[in-house]
Amino acid sequence: MKRTWSALFPVLLAAMLAGMAFWLEQYVRSQASHPDGRFRHDPDMIATHSVQERFDATGKRLYVLEAAVAKHYPDDDSTHVDDARLQHFGKPQTLHVTARNAVVSGPGDEVRLIGDVRGVRDAAEDIPETTFETSEILIRPNEEKATTDKPVHMTRGRSVIDGVGLDIDQINGVAVIGQVRATLYRNTQGIGK
Repeated sequence: MKRTWSALFPVLLAAMLAGMAFWLEQYVRSQASHPDGRFRHDPDMIATHSVQERFDATGKRLYVLEAAVAKHYPDDDSTHVDDARLQHFGKPQTLHVTARNAVVSGPGDEVRLIGDVRGVRDAAEDIPETTFETSEILIRPNEEKATTDKPVHMTRGRSVIDGVGLDIDQINGVAVIGQVRATLYRNTQGIGK
């Protein structure tokens, strides 16, 4: 029996080496057929002090995203930014949002702001300044909407609202917050009294 195994060992070793060589060749060919790095999550572009602007089909400016550092990843066509400052030109007033980081989808129709997110919507004639703070928010500029399921702290004039989850509709000027605790003051002259 020992002679059988000792005779088969070189054959099994050669078969195993041939199988590994075949697998290695297939792997190298698959990587060579995609030299653009589509299957790796490595940046193909890095920019400092970047400014990205997005416009709709009519030429209306939807948003401006400024970043200390922006990195584009070709595998998922996303752009990751550090020290994000977003201006969304919706209705009724411009919404300014800052965050430590952001991820912009390839088509630019979604911007996820992450870490110390703070938003400020400028005051209008009859609407006081509105602010919110959360840990993460997803903005859909084409729809003029933003949403999060994280805890939120919001102020509108002197009114203070705390809750979990936030849906903002810029077109209608509506913000919906879940699990609310609030101190509300009546707005009598367009300023938060």
